[in-house]
Amino acid sequence: MRTSTPSHAQFLRQLRSLMRAPYPLIHVDTHEEERALSIVRRLAAEDDRRAGFWSPVDGFKGDEGSADIESALERVSRADDGSVIVFRGGHHLFESPLARRRLRELASDFSDTGTTLVFLSPMRIDAPELQKEMARLSMPLPGREVLRRECEESLEGIDDEARQQIDLEQMVSGALGLTQREARRAYRRVCQQLTEALSNNALYDPEEGILDEKRRMIGASETLEFHPLDYGLDDVGGLEVLKQWLDERRRAFSDDARNFGLPMPKGLLLIGVQGCGKSLTAKAVARHWNLPLMRLDLGSVFDGQRAPEQALRSAIETSEAIAPCVVWVDEIEKGFAGEADGRSQRVLGSLLTWQQEKTEPVFLVATANDVQSLPPELLRKGRFDEIFFIDLPERHERESILNIHLNQRGRTVPERVSEDLAAKMEYFSGAEIEQVVVSAMYTAFADGRDVSEQDLEYAVQQTVPLYRTYEEQIKSLREWAHGRARSASHERELLDYFD
Repeated sequence: MRTSTPSHAQFLRQLRSLMRAPYPLIHVDTHEEERALSIVRRLAAEDDRRAGFWSPVDGFKGDEGSADIESALERVSRADDGSVIVFRGGHHLFESPLARRRLRELASDFSDTGTTLVFLSPMRIDAPELQKEMARLSMPLPGREVLRRECEESLEGIDDEARQQIDLEQMVSGALGLTQREARRAYRRVCQQLTEALSNNALYDPEEGILDEKRRMIGASETLEFHPLDYGLDDVGGLEVLKQWLDERRRAFSDDARNFGLPMPKGLLLIGVQGCGKSLTAKAVARHWNLPLMRLDLGSVFDGQRAPEQALRSAIETSEAIAPCVVWVDEIEKGFAGEADGRSQRVLGSLLTWQQEKTEPVFLVATANDVQSLPPELLRKGRFDEIFFIDLPERHERESILNIHLNQRGRTVPERVSEDLAAKMEYFSGAEIEQVVVSAMYTAFADGRDVSEQDLEYAVQQTVPLYRTYEEQIKSLREWAHGRARSASHERELLDYFD
């Protein structure tokens, strides 16, 4: 049995109902063992049920020899008082066929005695013979109430002057996405740094400090990483239609949008030619909407230490705790293209279900170069709000991209020069236009002078655009996109579109 838990309150209700049913075996998927123990202890006390706790290190405290699994299960088998027994790190139990068989027999007995075994572990439990006996719940990350309590306790250790520098709600918002213990450490570190800064008459921003701690802690995640908001839509040349679409949805996650009757936006799929700004646009969305940007690495989902479904679920849980935010998946086709094994299908199914049913304000931006390799289920209407096709830039777009890269490097050229260069860079991608600028600057730097019009023209002449090598593939992609995806730019000139 599998139950999803989108909120802390729902998790408590579901765990309470499973314990009261009672389900004989419950697996709580969590890294927060301390917090889970507290919750189970409290729920057991509500129903006047005795709670026992076992770990592979010291067994049942006060009972010598009970750290051995056989001895532990022998003791558990004698429980007939409707107690709740918690196994910490209990996934190790299921490595033994004998232990799995014993648990299956105990599950039948416990249905009569009302005893419940709760296993706390972030690891997947593979026990097909117990599939019908064991309920599985994922414990969500702590919400605002828990984080606020931790923050208030941390503030008790600092003086009034330091406390006045802290906005409690901003600190709580900044810690969303952390475990309770991680939040406690982050709060204490920020309080310590603030106190030191005040004693040295130095400036310190507590809210930025908590975000730095959050980036550092989430940075250790196998699958998710904070991405800096380095680029905005002003750094993207052309793509006027896509920019307008994004601008119209800038306030899409606000209460005003809900009151107006608008649904929560789901996401965006950007397909197109390599080097034409898909990844850059994906990153620019977060800055334009002033939201945190998280990058989801599908390679790590499949190749990490955890089972792929668990890794994806953990990433989703973290992103929903941080929400509203933007989650960026680069080259999503590489995660599923050509894969037919059970792992990829299960991960794809989990991703599609989340896209369809998510209620938290998480906006998914995915990019793809080889769209024909994507599973058709991912392209079905309703998965994404819109699918945009990003083609090679038109002449006016090439001029805009050229000027953006020159300006970023403190250079400008006369309008006639940029127009002339744009005309000569037909079939160039945005990435190739950037390399023209970089190559021209290297030439000028080697000669000990500033970059000139001749340097740029020479760099254009020396560049062989990707289009020359992959012309057929690019035309095939254009044909696929026609009628299936929306153009990110205004109507193109009919530049051998279907030749």
